[in-house]
Amino acid sequence: MTEPATNRPFVRLSGVGHRYDPNPAIPPAVTGIELDIRRHEFVAVVGPSGCGKSTLLRMIAGLLTPTEGQVSVFGKQVSGPRDDVGIVFQKPTLLPWLTVRKNVLFPLKHKFGRYGRDDEKRADALLAMAGLESFANKMPNELSGGMQQRVGIVRALLLNPDILLMDEPFSALDAMTREQIGFDLLKIWQENPKTVLFITHSIAEAVLLADRVLVMSKRPGTVLEMVDVDLPSHARPKPYPNPDSAS
Repeated sequence: MTEPATNRPFVRLSGVGHRYDPNPAIPPAVTGIELDIRRHEFVAVVGPSGCGKSTLLRMIAGLLTPTEGQVSVFGKQVSGPRDDVGIVFQKPTLLPWLTVRKNVLFPLKHKFGRYGRDDEKRADALLAMAGLESFANKMPNELSGGMQQRVGIVRALLLNPDILLMDEPFSALDAMTREQIGFDLLKIWQENPKTVLFITHSIAEAVLLADRVLVMSKRPGTVLEMVDVDLPSHARPKPYPNPDSAS
């Protein structure tokens, strides 16, 4: 019997592994990954350095092809980069010669060669949501590190992706800025829900932000445990009910 679409995971990894070196004496980066992520769920990934967290993210993004198993998004196999995926890296990689607004609009300029007034309005709305409306015409070097990272998040949201992949996006920030931008991310996510995979080395950060935490083993990376996070609603409000599970 076919599984109802509303009950299917939004992202599924089935027996997924990746080997960078064909030499069997060298262990793969990840192996035997089984993972289901619901739509608009926030999943954090923690594990020791070199366990394949970034490899996992790149396979979901379609930037890397599994050497074993299959990655699918809503039942369709991922075979290459997807327009419905936004990625935020460790550094925001803003173009220093463009203003904040133009950096946010750059994906449209790169993809379509142009953008219109409606696109500018959406960029301004996203910047306002991130508390950056008064910095739209500033240059990146006029912003703090935390503000630049928020610009990177806004840029990833511009094309309204269904999936947001974040690879240790706060790792270069100081502790206070990191904590604040974590709350900023929750606010953005609650106002504009996405399916999020968030890689971090901070267990506290994972517990604060995520619905579930995926714990990976040392290389070759496998799933050790999937931990449900059950914080009180006042500590970490969530944008559920999930629209895919509504009756």
